Parts: sequence; C-alpha cells; structure tokens
Amino acid sequence: MELLKYIIHHAPEFAVFFSLALGHAIGRIKIGSFSLGSVASTLIIALIIGQLGVTLSPVFKTACFALFVYSIGFKSGPEFFGSLNRGTVKLMILAVVVCVTGLILVVALGHLLHLNKGLAAGLAAGALTESATMGTASDAISRLNLSAEETRSLSSSMAVAFAITYVLGTITVIIFLRNIAPKFLKVNLKQAAKDLEQSLAGGYGKGMSGSINPYSPVIARAYKLVFIPDSVKTAGDIEQLIGDRTAVFRVVREDQIIETELATPVKKGDVVAMMGNYNTIMKAEQILGPEVNDPRALQFNGKLIKVVLTNSQYHNKSLKEIVDQADTHDLRGVFLISIKRQENDIPLFRNTVLRRGDVMQLMGDEIQVDRIANKVGYVEKSSDKSDLVMLTAGIVAGILLGLLSVNIGGVPITLGVGGGVLVSGLFFGWLRSKYPVFGSLPGAAQWVLQEFGLSAFAAVVGLSAGRDAIVALQNSGAILIVLGVLVALVPQVVGLIVGHKFLKLNPIILFGGLCGSQTVAAALSAISEEAESTTPVLGFTVTYAIGNVLLAIWGPIIVNLV
Repeated sequence: MELLKYIIHHAPEFAVFFSLALGHAIGRIKIGSFSLGSVASTLIIALIIGQLGVTLSPVFKTACFALFVYSIGFKSGPEFFGSLNRGTVKLMILAVVVCVTGLILVVALGHLLHLNKGLAAGLAAGALTESATMGTASDAISRLNLSAEETRSLSSSMAVAFAITYVLGTITVIIFLRNIAPKFLKVNLKQAAKDLEQSLAGGYGKGMSGSINPYSPVIARAYKLVFIPDSVKTAGDIEQLIGDRTAVFRVVREDQIIETELATPVKKGDVVAMMGNYNTIMKAEQILGPEVNDPRALQFNGKLIKVVLTNSQYHNKSLKEIVDQADTHDLRGVFLISIKRQENDIPLFRNTVLRRGDVMQLMGDEIQVDRIANKVGYVEKSSDKSDLVMLTAGIVAGILLGLLSVNIGGVPITLGVGGGVLVSGLFFGWLRSKYPVFGSLPGAAQWVLQEFGLSAFAAVVGLSAGRDAIVALQNSGAILIVLGVLVALVPQVVGLIVGHKFLKLNPIILFGGLCGSQTVAAALSAISEEAESTTPVLGFTVTYAIGNVLLAIWGPIIVNLV
C-alpha cells in the first residue's frame, strides 16, 4: 500500500490508467445478461484508490468527457435527425415521456428529501443509466462559483450516487421489462416476436425470399441442364422457372464461357451457374439437372460490400416498397445480406423500414452491386484513418457553443462544454451521413473515443472524490438504494402505460423503445434473448438516440433546479 501511495504521489497519471485497467477487467465479467460495465467498474475502483489521495487536473477530465460526448453525438446524429418524421413520431413521444418523467421525478425528490446538487445529478445519471448526465452535471457544478472544497464535495456525492444507482438502474430495467411488463400486458415475448416477424414479412412467413431472407444465406451453384422443358429458351426463362429472385450469371457451353443477360440463349447440355436463396438453389437439381463441380462456371467476379444509406429517396421506405419501385434489371444478381443501425443488427423482412445512416451489406455480381451502391449511398471503405481536422474542429465548435448563456427568469442557462459538444457531434454526424466525402470517423475510432473518454472521465471523478466519498456514502448510501430503484422504475411504468394505452405500440417495439429511452443496452440484450428475436431493436435505435441527447441535457438542468 505504501508503495502504491508513493507511485501515485510521484506519478498521479498512474492512478488513472491503473483504475482503467482494473475497471475494464472487472466490467467484462458477466452474470447472465448483466455486467457491471466498464464505466461503473472504473468509477468504483477509482473511488477506492482515491482514498490514498490523488491530485489531478480538471482539464484532463473535461477533455476526456468532450471526446466521449462528441463520439456519442457523431454516432447518434443520423438516427437522431432521421427520426424527426411521421414514421417514428410515436417512438419520439415515448422517449420524451420517459426522459421527462425521469427529470421531474429527480427534481421533485431532490426538493422533497433535500438532496444536494451532486446527489441529485448522480442519481439521475445512475438510475437512468446515462453516464453523459454525470459529465454535463459536473461541468455545471464547476460553474456555480463555489469554493474548491464545496465543488469537490458535490462531485464526490455525485460519484457515489452514480456508482450505487447505476447498477440498481440497470438491474431494475432488465427485471421489469423481461419479467414484469409482459405479465402486465398479458403477452408472451416469444409469441409476440413471432407475430411481429410475420407482420413484417407481409404474410410471406420468412420475409422476402432471396434478397432479404436472413435465415437463408445466399449461395452459388452450377447445374447441368438435363430436365428443362422445351419452353425454356433463355437465362431469363430459367430464372423465372426457379423463381425466388434467382440469378443465372454464367453459362458454360463446351469450351465457351458466356456471361449472361436475361436474353442469353440456353440449351440442354449447358452448365449454368446460379446465385440465390439457399433453399431455392438447392432444389434446382430436381428441376434442371445434376449439380456439377465446374470451376469455369463458378469463378466469377463477385463482390461483398457495405453501403451506407444516404439517398433520401429510400429513407423511411420499407424493403418491399424499394424492391417494387426498383428496375428489375438493377436488382438482378444483387442480394441484401444484413442491415445495421447504430451497430445493431436490424431484422430483414419485407416491411422493415430503412433510415438514413443504415449500413447495408450487399453481395452479388460486381457490376450490379456497384450500380446499386451508387444509387443507395456510398460504399463504406475499410479505413483506419480518421479525419482529425473535422474531429477537433467539431469539438472546438461545441466548446464555443457551450459557452453561450441565456438568462431565463434571471437564471443563466447554458449548455456547458458537455451539451455544446454533444450538439456539435450530432450535427457533424448527420452532416457526414449526407456528405460522406469528409469527416471520416471509423467505428473502431468511435468506440475508442467513447470507451476511453468516458472511462477516463469516471476515473478522474472517482480519484478526485477522495475521502469525501466515504462521508457521502455513510450519509446517503441507504436512501440512494431506494431512490435508485424508484427513479429507474417509475419512468418505465409511465412509458409502458403511455406506449400501450395511448400510442398503441406493438409490445415488442414498445419494450425495445423503453430500453432505448433509458439507454439500457443490457436490457435490450435480455429482451432479445427472451423473445429469441432481434425485432426489439426496431424500437431501440430511435429512442436510444433521443434518450442520449435528452438525458445528457438534464445534467445542468438538475444542477440549476435542485
């Protein structure tokens, strides 16, 4: 212990990275669907190490939080602005109801129980599971013109409140949505998910066959034409005979290799190479003739790429609408393998709606795939380079925006560094989705900024809390346990009632929306596992984007109102 104390005294940065290392290691441990998470784990470790006495610059804390909140805004920007339409208005209302309920409840409890600003802000950040609230509240506390001792005391209270209530908030939401809410609505999660999938499939059972059936991978096979009827004269005739959007892309006739179009002639004895739905292609042997292993037929120029949707023509349209309106020639030989929205897999069904910023994985003929990609948006290229000019310029713009202040009723209201940088990140993330020629910030880079920025911020908060944290824990620990459950649960109950009774949301969409409104990704995983379906994601992404923004903004509001 003395050695550790000596090291920290001479190299306080050691304490930050030591807390990060232990915190992230503990945060990886899972018990069922629940894990403490890297941020909460790091904060707890830092609170313990902080008892040895650590002095750190507040500038480092603010810089780390700015990196985190910008990455959150950048990631959520396309979905946040894309959700401002009629198609998602119910989910928007749900998110606002849940977030506003949480705000009112925390402010009311703060006044009723005489909680200090730090405890109230930490309670909101932890019980509503939005770590960014702690950052924006911390910035607001630093602007209160208090003494250094008072500021440190409030920050310590906030850190303790967050550490206690974050765990409770996460567990409460998981238990409520997985075990209590389905009984309240009298629904079976598995059956409700199946019903929703059937609805999204438009009555076709497994979704739109071939191009968007997630359960039937796309394959290529070669067959020798032996059984075909005399009416089959062209490659197009074979595609129509097999159906299910199967594409004939090559014909081998003796020593001749023919790249096909719909009108390419075929005859018995030819070897045809086809691509399409697994189940359909494997049945072709009974219709056409025996499968053959012919390298000449199967060695073709195929392509597998990721395309980011930017074309407003396809925004808020279902896959069925897009396919029905598309030129059949353009779709020939192109297959949709997967869709991701904010790194979450979206179920692929006929009535699944696409939104700007969705990342689609396309597979098929090289020329055809490139043609579709150019119409849809831009190809997401594998790159490890970030546009640091745009990144830093965005943070600078956010800091300047956060310095602006407006007097409302004699009370100065400001976004602060956290709120300003969040708004800047949202704007530049949306701008990047519309004009992808600049501002590159690869997913891996976003993850590092997000994880390191917030964890380092939490580490500095915990280390700086010092012995004040023990005092706060002794004075308020017991009440925080009760308040943590209450603040996590009440917004969920209100959101459930509003979403079911007034918004008439599908139960699975509603549960996913409630997870997103309080940004509880662990609850989404638990519900998806229970339902054995990824459909809850359809309600999660919109509310998650809105929840991230609103709950972060609540930080300075709580500090000013409590």
